[in-house]
Amino acid sequence: MRLATPVQESSEESRRIAMSAMTSPEQKTFPEQKDDEGRILISRSSEIHGSLLDDTIVERNCFLHVRGNVKGDLTILEGARVIVEGSVDGKIANKGGNLTVHNYGALAEFISAEGPPENESGAVLKINLSAIGLNWATLARHTLSECAADIRSNAYGCGIDAVAGTLAKCRCKIFFVSDLAAAKRVRNLVPDAAIYVLGGVYPGTAPIFAQINAQPVINSTIEMAEWDAFVAANQWTGGFALNVKTGAGRFGIPVDEAIPFSTRVHSRAHGITLLMSDLDDTGEEGRARNESQIKALQQLRMAYPNIPTSLADGAGMLRYENAHFDIVRLGAALFGVNPTPYVTNPLLQVVDLCARIVQIRTVAPGEVIADNGGWSPKRKSRLAIVAAGYADGYPREGAPRESSARTKGKNEFEARLEAIVGGHRCPIAGRASVDSLAIDITDLPDPRLARHGEMVTLIGAGMSIDDVAKAARSTGGEVLRGLGHRFHRFYYAD
Repeated sequence: MRLATPVQESSEESRRIAMSAMTSPEQKTFPEQKDDEGRILISRSSEIHGSLLDDTIVERNCFLHVRGNVKGDLTILEGARVIVEGSVDGKIANKGGNLTVHNYGALAEFISAEGPPENESGAVLKINLSAIGLNWATLARHTLSECAADIRSNAYGCGIDAVAGTLAKCRCKIFFVSDLAAAKRVRNLVPDAAIYVLGGVYPGTAPIFAQINAQPVINSTIEMAEWDAFVAANQWTGGFALNVKTGAGRFGIPVDEAIPFSTRVHSRAHGITLLMSDLDDTGEEGRARNESQIKALQQLRMAYPNIPTSLADGAGMLRYENAHFDIVRLGAALFGVNPTPYVTNPLLQVVDLCARIVQIRTVAPGEVIADNGGWSPKRKSRLAIVAAGYADGYPREGAPRESSARTKGKNEFEARLEAIVGGHRCPIAGRASVDSLAIDITDLPDPRLARHGEMVTLIGAGMSIDDVAKAARSTGGEVLRGLGHRFHRFYYAD
């Protein structure tokens, strides 16, 4: 839905405004002023990460960007501009302003629960589908290229069915998945989407691609021969993506083989629907290598005229404008992993993981906890044992903390991994075991904040997926993909 009064803004202007709101520090604050009737007054340009619950007035010539839903009534005064990523549930009084409603919050049909009941589970994983949709919209505004969803590894552990359905509601038309099993699930949800299978084709699987109208990502000349034989024998007109190794990646046809292979594009039935590659490293330290890859693909695509080309993921898209090409493949960033670790994360948190305290125990100085990597405290300590461990995908151990002046030379290491207990950050004590995790709650200001049966936050508000990844010397994508299925999983749209 799109409402604009009295002047309809252009899509390019909307994109410019939205991008400005993301990057301008002065628009990050939310002024909590209210009038005599208790309505929120937006008196300067603001950005709200989440839903706006109260009745709101956007004053003249102000800009408001709501990355969620507007639950109350909304009044827009003359010259004001408002973008709402979700829905507006209350009454709208537009008095000469401009309102754009993307309605990405309309995802109620995918709200569901999986796994054991919450009261029988040691941990609860909540997945915010609205946040996935809003992250999609945020990233899509940074490019004029087509955005595809890379939902390999069961949508980074978040569940391919709910995620694919959510992104289809956000008008995603191209999906990349790991294998044919995942392709079948996406096809059942999104009948008209283009689906590419990153695992490629191997003997005996080509007919399945035809059955579900999916396309393999061809990674070698052997796969190409397998696919060509099937197409010739069955007159199949479905296409494929040609993956070219422009860098040090483990998959793809080398550039020197892809150049002579391009002669087939002169055939009417060449079947190539996409020319693609992957950036090796989107960090600053890999800039020279990445620029070399971009240049190689730019040169190669000249031999493949009129074939759509794809190289960048979300992180690569934000760092390298010349890597956008025709299609950008959005992956981990959709799930709140920071694609720009050198600046504040512009995306919303998607997952919340809470684990139940199953025991409170006191440990004497020097006492060894055998199932905790041999950890022992230097002082009398209180531990909260929670029902989640490395079998659930929680990192087994964190990076060693640098020695302080007090401990220098004593070879003392403490895990940087932390949990939030009663609103306070508390360190993880030693390693996670297969089914449990020990949290040092000795320094809690009130011991009653940690009780048997209470939940603690392992990932969520105040403890982002990137915080956990950094502490574990991992990546946000790796942490997400590891999250297991023993949790009670709850999918919701706010």
